[in-house]
Amino acid sequence: MKFTRYDPSYDSYPRWQALSTEGSFHVVAPSAVAGLLPNGLIAKSNSILVMASGSANVSVFVANINRVDMPASAIDQQPYIVAFDHSASAASGGFIDHGDWANRTDRPGSDFFKLISASGIAAYYPLATMPSAASGPLDELHIDSQKSAFWKTLSALQNTDE
Repeated sequence: MKFTRYDPSYDSYPRWQALSTEGSFHVVAPSAVAGLLPNGLIAKSNSILVMASGSANVSVFVANINRVDMPASAIDQQPYIVAFDHSASAASGGFIDHGDWANRTDRPGSDFFKLISASGIAAYYPLATMPSAASGPLDELHIDSQKSAFWKTLSALQNTDE
């Protein structure tokens, strides 16, 4: 597992806040994070689950990106975290590459990938690791791989800030 820093501007906070309110999760289309995340990654995304938490002084957002990996015939979770320190008007963030938590990779099968490659519908594949509801409170998110992505990414960011 590798953590790669990708610090945002503090000015991006309102855009993140519009994606998901504190204490909740929201499933968003890849286009919703345009300008917040790298375009190359957005182009490979199937869907994104944004989770938000925080306190009076800090807001944390994790965008767990379901990245389509055509050569590996897989869809991998690649979380991005951003933390906004409101008392300092500062922000920090980064990605976890090659995470090590259970069920972070979905393998629909090579035949499936051949078909979607030909049809262009890769962005519409429903994943078992995504919630059935489009939004809700974090305490109702009962998908272990999503929770693991949140906590592993938070831990990785905290360890880089020490």
